[in-house]
Amino acid sequence: MQFLRTAFLLLIVASALPLGGCGFRPLYADRGTESTVNKLADVDVSAPENEIGRLLKYSLLDRITETGYAPASAAYKLVLSPTAYTEDVAVQQNAAVTRANFVLVVPFTLVGTDGKTLFRSVARSRSSYNRVESEFANLTAAKDAHKRTAEAVADDIKLQLSVYFDRQTSTASAQ
Repeated sequence: MQFLRTAFLLLIVASALPLGGCGFRPLYADRGTESTVNKLADVDVSAPENEIGRLLKYSLLDRITETGYAPASAAYKLVLSPTAYTEDVAVQQNAAVTRANFVLVVPFTLVGTDGKTLFRSVARSRSSYNRVESEFANLTAAKDAHKRTAEAVADDIKLQLSVYFDRQTSTASAQ
């Protein structure tokens, strides 16, 4: 048994060695003031004042800032333009819907302090939920699907912004 543990440990160490030579570095590593984490914390989020807009905005702020609040003087502004719709997936012969999908598509734009567009992309997600006879259960399930979808989109947007900021930092340090 000890031999297997030692062999497993050696396998892990041996497989990690090539990563140093290929230029691999952690996305959220601390690189001083130019770190991805610091740049993310300097982003203000602008979203529509509706349920989905608020879910997206506060999910994003929770992910990109330590406090969950927008920065006082942000260097960047993230403009979200969400589109949401529900599609019926399982329909019985009597036209009763037993399953639905909530789909959220969010085109977003990162804008600098000068108003110049720096990065533009789209994030999307879909959550399914069951429809039953109880209207309260349907409302609760739909609300939960909205929350899960908004959180998944917020994770995707954070990742896309992180990659953008990391590439900008890498490009600037290479020059």
